[in-house]
Formats: sequence, structure tokens, C-alpha cells
Amino acid sequence: MPFVLILVVLGSGCTVPILNIEIPGLPDIPGFGGPTVVQYEHDIVIIESLEAIPAEIDAGQTTKIIAYVKNIGDKKIDKPIEVELYDYCQGLFNIPKVMYEGEEKIGTECEINGMLPDEIVRVVWTLEQDESNPVKLRTICPPDGMKVSVTYPYTTSSLTTISFISKAELERTLEQREYRSTESYIVVGQGPIKPYLTVEDKQPVPVYSGARTMLQLVVKNTGSGNLASKFEDSKGNDVVGLAKGKYITVKGIGSDGLKPLSDTECKLDGLDGKVNEDVRLIGKQSAPLTCRIDLSNLEQEVIKTATRHLEVSIDNYEYTFTKTVQVVVNPKFTG
Repeated sequence: MPFVLILVVLGSGCTVPILNIEIPGLPDIPGFGGPTVVQYEHDIVIIESLEAIPAEIDAGQTTKIIAYVKNIGDKKIDKPIEVELYDYCQGLFNIPKVMYEGEEKIGTECEINGMLPDEIVRVVWTLEQDESNPVKLRTICPPDGMKVSVTYPYTTSSLTTISFISKAELERTLEQREYRSTESYIVVGQGPIKPYLTVEDKQPVPVYSGARTMLQLVVKNTGSGNLASKFEDSKGNDVVGLAKGKYITVKGIGSDGLKPLSDTECKLDGLDGKVNEDVRLIGKQSAPLTCRIDLSNLEQEVIKTATRHLEVSIDNYEYTFTKTVQVVVNPKFTG
């Protein structure tokens, strides 16, 4: 009875689903409105600098396109990194030569065999203007610049906390005015493609028979380039995104953690933790994947309060970083 009287006297605030009441004195104010997100470096392998020497040539002359590729992450990349010169006014130049790591070959592409943290690799293309095909007017080649891309594999993980409270402890803290709202703490690791797993209910989430909560996963491109990984849609078209059952792993949901309400209401619970839905990036992020969780089985575990950690990993996706440089080609001097 005293508990009910306190609620009536103190008025309105945030609603508690389990009791269908409002928490007194706790309106939606800054500090209760969202998770704390800590995230690390976005871009990992970049083209630190790109230049053409000389940047202006005449018919039959040669220019060098020089790229300095750098791993600005804090861990070694063991797998090959592809570097390519493209859209370089093919036809005006002879087939380029490329030099990297002491080797030279004909072509526009090369493969760096892994990179250490802070390592820089110099890649040089030699472009000779085809004297038999001179320009008739001064030409910027091309107007938006020659492109050099670096495509590399990477893995990015995130960790999300979710806090729970028992029905008895919730009632006690409300009655004694000790209730404190919490939010998730989300730590997102290095890498341009990042997973953000959020809890859609106010926390701590009440635990009782029939209790439910909702999780939501969004994948975002936080880097300066583009996701290179693709999957084939139902019409046979290549789509930029992460194929189901291959890239995204969730730990803490399913057999090793929180129980999904049903197979149809959780897009995050796949075989061996692999997400069994294609994730397509539209612009800079994906549509959300949701999962309804049944909390009934936590009644005996959550005596007062408890915290769980949910980990999401996007494994071995490919990402492309691109930079441009312009070369000016002058017409042949006739005297």
C-alpha cells in the first residue's frame, strides 16, 4: 500500500512495462536517451599521398604516378592487399609498368603481401604517352583525375552491454527511490564497416515470466571508401553488402546466450551464430535487423541485477579506398 501511495503522490515519469506504471521523477532527459558509444579508427589502409611527376607532359613523354599506401591500424593485415590504377585515359598511354616492393611488371595492378601497423608501401606506375596518338588540344586526363584504389580485407567487432533487473528488485528500488535508469555501453573496434547492436527498451530491462525485449543490429560504412564485398540477389544481380551466413557472427544470442522468442522473430540467430539474412548497404548503412528476445528463462538467474555482453563480428569483408590525381597532356609541338 505505501508503494502505491508514493506513485500517486510523485506523479509522472518513464513507463515501466512490467508494472505498467511510470517511474516517478525520471522523465526522458539527456543522459537517459541513448547508449554510450566508443568507437575506434574507421579507415585502416589508405593512400596517404598520390602524385604525378611530372603532372604535365607533352606527346611521347613519360609521367610517374606515385602512391604511398599505409596501414594506419594497430594490427597486421596478413592477407593480400590489391592496389590498382584505373581510369587513366586508356588509349592515350601505352600499357603502364608498375613497380612495388622492389619488383616491376607490366600492368595496372599489384598485390601487397600483407602490411604491418604503420607500414608504408610505395607503388609507382610509369605511363608513357603514345606518340602515335597525340591529343589535338590541351587535355586534363581525365577531368576528375586518374584513380588509384586499394582493396583490403578486414574484420571489425563490437561489444554491447545489456542490463537486467528482477521484478522484486525493481519494486524495491522504486519504493525506496533508488531506481536508476541505465543505457548500453557499446564499444566498436577498428575498421570502416561497423556493427551497432542496440537494445530497444529502457534499461535495466525487467525480468519476469513472459518478459520480452527487442534488439536491433545496423551495419554502417563509417570509412572514406566503399564496401567491396557483394552478394547475388534473387534476380541474379550483384549487390553491395554482406551475404547471409558468411560475414556476420553474433555471440550471446541463441544456444550460447539470450533465447530468441522464435525463429521467425529473430534475424540474428543463425547457424553457429552466423546471421542468416543478407545485409545490403543502401548509402552508408543497412536496414535494421531485429530480434525479439524471451527473458522468461532468466528469472532464476537475475536475483537482483545482472549484465550480459553481446558481441557482433563482421569477418573478412573487403573494403576499397580510392584517391585521384590529374595529369595534363599537351598537344604535339609542331614548331
